[in-house]
Amino acid sequence: MKDDNKTKKALISELSVLRGRLARLETIMSAGGDAPLRGDDFKSHHSFLQAVIDEDADPIIVVDTDHTVKLMNRAARRSPFTLGRPDRLPCHRLFFNLDEPCHCSHLACTLKQVLETGLPATVEREHQLPGKSKRIYEIQAAPLRSSTGRIQGIVESWRDITEHKQFEGQLEELIRERTAELLVSNEALKREIVVRQRIEDELKMANEQANLIYRMIPSAIFTVDLNRRITNWNDKAAKITGYQREEVIGKECRIFTEHPCSESCGLYSNRVKKPVIDAECTIKTKDGRLLTISKTVDLLTDKAGRTIGGIECFEDITHRKEAEKVLRTERDKFYSMLAALGQGMHILNREYVIENQNDILRKQFGDRIGQKCYAVYKGLDAPCDNCRMQEAVETNEIQRTELQMSDGRYYEQSYAPFKDVDGTIKVLIMLRDITDEKAYQAETMRAGQLASIGELAAGVAHEINNPINGIINYAQVLRDQTDPGHGDSEILARIIREGERIAAIVSNLLAFARDHNEEVDYVMVGTVIDDALALINHKMFKDGILVSVEVPEDLPLVKVNPQQLQQVFLNLLSNARYALNQRFSGKDPEKKLIITCRALLLDDRTFVRIRFTDQGIGIPAEMIDKIFDPFVSTKKPGEGTGLGLSISHGLVKDFHGFLRVESVPDQYTTLIIDLPGYTPAGGQRNGEEAS
Repeated sequence: MKDDNKTKKALISELSVLRGRLARLETIMSAGGDAPLRGDDFKSHHSFLQAVIDEDADPIIVVDTDHTVKLMNRAARRSPFTLGRPDRLPCHRLFFNLDEPCHCSHLACTLKQVLETGLPATVEREHQLPGKSKRIYEIQAAPLRSSTGRIQGIVESWRDITEHKQFEGQLEELIRERTAELLVSNEALKREIVVRQRIEDELKMANEQANLIYRMIPSAIFTVDLNRRITNWNDKAAKITGYQREEVIGKECRIFTEHPCSESCGLYSNRVKKPVIDAECTIKTKDGRLLTISKTVDLLTDKAGRTIGGIECFEDITHRKEAEKVLRTERDKFYSMLAALGQGMHILNREYVIENQNDILRKQFGDRIGQKCYAVYKGLDAPCDNCRMQEAVETNEIQRTELQMSDGRYYEQSYAPFKDVDGTIKVLIMLRDITDEKAYQAETMRAGQLASIGELAAGVAHEINNPINGIINYAQVLRDQTDPGHGDSEILARIIREGERIAAIVSNLLAFARDHNEEVDYVMVGTVIDDALALINHKMFKDGILVSVEVPEDLPLVKVNPQQLQQVFLNLLSNARYALNQRFSGKDPEKKLIITCRALLLDDRTFVRIRFTDQGIGIPAEMIDKIFDPFVSTKKPGEGTGLGLSISHGLVKDFHGFLRVESVPDQYTTLIIDLPGYTPAGGQRNGEEAS
């Protein structure tokens, strides 16, 4: 008896709970009215039911006992199963294009199972849609009963569980629990509404369907009326916010918002297009925590299109946003370190595709994401023969190399393999531009070579001086002993002149090789030009270049290091010779180099202007502004370092002068040097006005 009393008390308690649920359902569906619903009222609430189930992302249908589909939500109508077929067809025809019920083809049929057992049914169906791979669907069905308990049909929910098959045990347990709850609810409702008219029975069954669907939705979801008062609240919403259903029903939704609700939330704003998808905002939980949520909002309308409320579905993305913030911070730190080190970065997958890059490489190569590395780096149509990326992946070790890329510059490369979050192996490539560094190394080596050559030339010059002086002296002795009218006298005179010329060249070479970096003196420009020409004149003559020099005798002196100024002139003469030989392969009347000097006034100060004009190939217009930059050269690869004019520009600047260029391609190039003029006593001479 005690057990029976406990059972009765438990049943009475459960009955009380069910009556409460029924009352709440009636409140939702009849807006608080107790009178039976008929006609337009029933249609309105039927529309409300349709609007509610339309918000669910999974296909939901109601099937009559003759297999006819009576009701579908939006997801079912848009499902690829329907294949554009009209409503009111048998379910096996509408969804599987079968001429007879599924069980006739030995396939699981939820309707047959429900009719046979009178209980909810769950089946799994493997189905292949046209042009797609096979998918596994879970079909849940619950009986729909009349007031007399007769089964009038079923409500079905379809869900793709292909990716969630591993959670099958948990899902089955959840389905069993919910099925048990539905059975209890159905029995309670059946006992409570036995005296209702048929239309009220149908309304309550519609309410039951809505409640079933609402509870089956895995996301947090709630509905509000036109006054923003909460009319329904599911378990997931309670779990996220901490507010239970009884605490929020009938209250405005601002109860869990961080700030008071306003039209800016977008639900009832005419300025905001509905539905609002994946909007981010902040809510405040019952215990005061602030959460970031992603929400989807839409209006609920009746059959006539009138707005009767709103529905919102949301999920907590707080941890995801915090993780994204941490990742962004670490990524920005990483990119900043790479930028500070001058390192470019590419991330490649196993298919050689560039998936990521930093700003350094974006500036150097442009946006190359999605392109193949071998096309970007080397301009190839297939992977490189000696692929460092593949070697890094195969050995799981960092690989390093130097490579000249498609932009013509040299890069130091490091290939580091790593495992991405999805488990795939990728490679991080670090690129450092070492073009200037290699050029500096080459120039340093060249400078060392030139220094060695200079020392060797100085030694050779000293060795040449002794025999040359002997030749000159002996020739002079022989000439003194020869009759002036004799033919040998002229030959001896020529030997003496040529010997003296050799001695002068050797003297100039020795003077140029000496280290005079700290010596500054007042010199005549014409003398330095003559010394420079003495060192290169034989090359000019050999190449058939006509050299014209015009230096007035009354030019002011210039205060310079003579050897450094001679170095500047030699560089300009060498460049002019190269340009003339590029335009004229042999001798030509137009193969000219013209050197002129004159004094002029610049800003009330006397300057000496030296112009070197060659009628060679000229300088391209796009290079004219870069000609004095280090490592910029118009010569062919291997024929110049790109440092001559840069060094010359720096030396002239040290002399407090100016160096500039004028050029027309295929016509001429003029290098103009302006140096401050001085009188021997340190005063300035007068000059012409600058033109």
